[in-house]
Amino acid sequence: MDNWEKDTDEFVYDKEHLYDALVRSTDDYIYIGNMKTGTFRYAPGMVKDFALPGEIVPNAAAVWGGLVHPHDREAFLEANQEVADGRTQNHHVEYRAKNRKGEWVWLRCRGYMLKDESGAPDLFAGIVTNLGKKNRIDHITGIYNKFLFEEEIKSRIGTRPKDAFGVMVLGMDDFRHINDLYDRNFGDEVIRITAQKIATILPSNTGLYRMDGDEFAILVSNIQPGDFDKIFLSIQEAFQRQQQYNDKKYYCTLSGGCAAYPADGNNYQDLIKYCGYALEYAKDHGKNRMYCFSEAILSHKERDLLLVEFLRESIEQEYKGFQLYYQPQVEAATGRVIGAEALARWECREFGSISPMEFIPLLEKSGLIIQAGKWIFKTAVEQCKRWTRRNRSFTVSINLSYLQILEPDFLDFVKTTVEEACLPATNIVVELTETLLVKENEKITRIFEKIQSMGFSVAMDDFGTGYSSLGVLKNTPVNIVKIDKTFVDGVEKNSFDATFIRFIVALCHDVGKEVCLEGVETAAEYEIVKGSGLEMIQGYYFGHPVNREEFEERYLN
Repeated sequence: MDNWEKDTDEFVYDKEHLYDALVRSTDDYIYIGNMKTGTFRYAPGMVKDFALPGEIVPNAAAVWGGLVHPHDREAFLEANQEVADGRTQNHHVEYRAKNRKGEWVWLRCRGYMLKDESGAPDLFAGIVTNLGKKNRIDHITGIYNKFLFEEEIKSRIGTRPKDAFGVMVLGMDDFRHINDLYDRNFGDEVIRITAQKIATILPSNTGLYRMDGDEFAILVSNIQPGDFDKIFLSIQEAFQRQQQYNDKKYYCTLSGGCAAYPADGNNYQDLIKYCGYALEYAKDHGKNRMYCFSEAILSHKERDLLLVEFLRESIEQEYKGFQLYYQPQVEAATGRVIGAEALARWECREFGSISPMEFIPLLEKSGLIIQAGKWIFKTAVEQCKRWTRRNRSFTVSINLSYLQILEPDFLDFVKTTVEEACLPATNIVVELTETLLVKENEKITRIFEKIQSMGFSVAMDDFGTGYSSLGVLKNTPVNIVKIDKTFVDGVEKNSFDATFIRFIVALCHDVGKEVCLEGVETAAEYEIVKGSGLEMIQGYYFGHPVNREEFEERYLN
């Protein structure tokens, strides 16, 4: 007998005390199982955290399996069956289980199975690591979280300051619409599916992390020119089609913002900040695209920050610099002016006239759209009241932000505003873009049904630019459909556009909706479309947006 075997035989210990000592020495859960009886012993901490019936649990596979997340159960059962059948002695599986608070927590289970003299499974023992407790794993996706991401970057910079690496932050485009369309639980599953899909296509020199909300971060080691473009292209291709989960369809692309160490920043705070700026720039410039940080993006961000402060200043100074312009809307058959669309304009004291394409998104991102939107609505209603003295049926269309209509006092505000102006609600049309209206969000639908019940008309703006089906025209609570100008641009050369316009008009009329065509700019275009059965037309051919004095002089005298 070798000396080490003799020493082992002479080493005597109390197995019960050994078990207790091991349980007390680690944050992990220790388990021991009898494979012949199916009875397992679990650590007291595991019993407490997962509300198990006791430390000794007969038929443990069924008891513990009942706590495993439905999406992870197949992998869990297969890993356990391999051990039970004796196909493997090593056990390693990760899955979610529901704790006593009803929360899903990620666990990593490792173990080893001993066989008896006949080769049959006998003793199974190991540890279960609560990954959530270790603050490294995101509970929803199962990938590493933002805390480990920050720790990893700071560690790299501290220990390997000469090694270049890259960071890409991804944001899901219009993700809030998925939550609105279905619910937050469905949204969480979409985030999980998205994380898993990204993880499967990333190259080996990358790591994926869940950040806040709908954002992810990718850490790229040994960054080389073109790496960011290659990675994002593969992601873009993976999410270019509509997806389905639980028989529910959704579409969600991703935008990306990148920064490189040490070229763009030499610390974690700057790198993540510059990625954020680049991501925001990508979303502002069309989404479903990626930009790398640059001085131009930094200048753009600094300008945005300045403009937001000037917007805030203007609002606090009784909307100094703001005014409304009005673009005529005409009767399609005759060209007679019957209404106007109110359009906000802003003169910044520092930068001069700022395009609505620039300042409206800034109002929305900063939350200032709530205050500014009320001013726009009230000003337009008061102006409409003055113009109805000349034409009692004159209407003014007012654009609404998605954020405005979700305000608790929105309905009371619009009702009170027209009542105080002594203006019938029938003279006001409220507009919201097609993309937001077709979500079939129950809350949005109820709000617009109430608006219609008050006498207001509701218009769907930019029809044809989103991803709706024609079927939504039947159920969407709108009175007027505004066909986007893109269908007018080619109407002289492309017979499809003219046919499409006639088709939409006929379809809308069948379901009791009127149609307004936007973007008519020439006499030739007007001649082609005026016989399509449209109720209204709007475009530069009939007039550009002008201030109220000029509008009165041109169209109402």
